[in-house]
Amino acid sequence: MAYFNFNYVTDPPNDELVNDDTQLNANWQEVADKIDPFNHQPAEFGDIVVPVGTEAFDPENAGSDYRIAVWAGDRWVRSLNHTTTWTTWQSIAIRSPRVARPDYPVEAKIDAYARRVVLRGGVLFNAAGDAWPTNTNIEITTDTAIQVGLAPVNGGESYQQTATGQITTANGFAEAIVRIVKKTTPDRTGIEIRYQGDAGGGNFVMLDGIEWWY
Repeated sequence: MAYFNFNYVTDPPNDELVNDDTQLNANWQEVADKIDPFNHQPAEFGDIVVPVGTEAFDPENAGSDYRIAVWAGDRWVRSLNHTTTWTTWQSIAIRSPRVARPDYPVEAKIDAYARRVVLRGGVLFNAAGDAWPTNTNIEITTDTAIQVGLAPVNGGESYQQTATGQITTANGFAEAIVRIVKKTTPDRTGIEIRYQGDAGGGNFVMLDGIEWWY
């Protein structure tokens, strides 16, 4: 941990005038000295002895992979590259008669290091685009869509609010609650939608940004 050894300005009469060089500029120099390692790569330190815990930017692959490296006393240890821990987007099977919104397939990607799942896509109540019933929990995923091992870590349940569309009444509103829940018979992780608001043909529910930790 870095500490800033600032020069403090005291109240008059002990310090009636601020000295730009010894006080203000010196303080800015103190900040620059402490954050300067972040402007260097580990190799740029050369033979300079740096304290254990010194941090520096450490780009790889011609500068496309920026991470932090920490001096461990005998070597530089790099942080995880979280851009490579995610799976690709994987299709999620939808329980009939629910269907994916055209051009917005329901998909998930998983970060196994952080144990995190993120969704995207949209769902229609059925292929005809009928209105979602209100205040009713409807499971939209099939029994085999998401394995039980991906159930939320906080007691097996996670609730999040999400966007819907196509309000048909003046001054109306529409929203939905998405529930990620551990289910049994068979054991699985289910996604439920509880639509709230004004009904309207073609209403859809979006899952973009829904996420949880497992």
